[in-house]
Amino acid sequence: MNIDIVYLWVDGNDPVWRAKKEAFERGVPHSASEALAEARFVDNDELKYSLRSVERFAPWIHHIYIVTDRQVPAWIDLTNKRISIVDHTEIMPREALPSFSSPAIEWCIDNIPGLSEHFLLANDDTFIGREVGPDFFFNPKGEPIVRLKKWASSKRRISLYLKTVERAQHAIEREFGKRIKHIPHHNIDAYRKSDFKACKKIFEQEVNETIHRHIRSEKDFQRVAISYYALAIGAGELRLMGRYNRSASLTGKLACLLRNRFTYDSRRIAITVPDIRAVLDKYSPTLYCLNDGEEANEECRERVRRFLEEEFPVKSSFEL
Repeated sequence: MNIDIVYLWVDGNDPVWRAKKEAFERGVPHSASEALAEARFVDNDELKYSLRSVERFAPWIHHIYIVTDRQVPAWIDLTNKRISIVDHTEIMPREALPSFSSPAIEWCIDNIPGLSEHFLLANDDTFIGREVGPDFFFNPKGEPIVRLKKWASSKRRISLYLKTVERAQHAIEREFGKRIKHIPHHNIDAYRKSDFKACKKIFEQEVNETIHRHIRSEKDFQRVAISYYALAIGAGELRLMGRYNRSASLTGKLACLLRNRFTYDSRRIAITVPDIRAVLDKYSPTLYCLNDGEEANEECRERVRRFLEEEFPVKSSFEL
């Protein structure tokens, strides 16, 4: 089976794009500032290194789609037939534009012309750290392997993002009588296009409202609903993440194995961490995310740039 990979990418340093965003922000209440935080749009050239990791460790990927807002990375080689730039105007309703909301954009990626039934969805801050095969993402029946982590909801204040995840959990429970309490682990996720389209039909109102919000909202319908749907109908394979590393004792490894906890599959690392290499050496994850955030500063971002150049020094065939 062919497996594509889709990236959402924005160059937040582009003056034309910034002018568009700033003009839009003038009409947005201050209470929505979390949705437009600078960290969501900063470009540290991660996409270039993520593609290097794909070519190095997953050369079987069929086609690469980069979804953007009238932008093209300056370093990308568009003559490479395995890569395509997809503009928001090609997949989103006109009235939903401009969109500064990744939840809205994500619900439209099944509209990408030529997208394979089986595909991966990645942000530009996600990387493959070791050789993987298609069976890391899809089981022998072609069903997605769904990687989630445990989360105990509480009455204390939770983030805008987690509110959208809860919304998806409640919707799946309402429709299928199954409550899935696990949450996304923020990395490269596997999907079937048919599951996307089925969810858009079942949850038509929730999805359409999300698509037509120009910025993130706690009322959004998070795309994890697609993974929950696959699990609810028995067409997905759950793999839970947990606190495990490859250097653990044999007893620790067996305990994690018996509990079905596999942090070594994937790990999220905040870029404020002073030694990224030490974390990778400890956990040795197959996938990892170098997550920017409001706590990060330019010193953190420069450290990430140096790390990525050291980690993936060889140019990919997708670069000029």
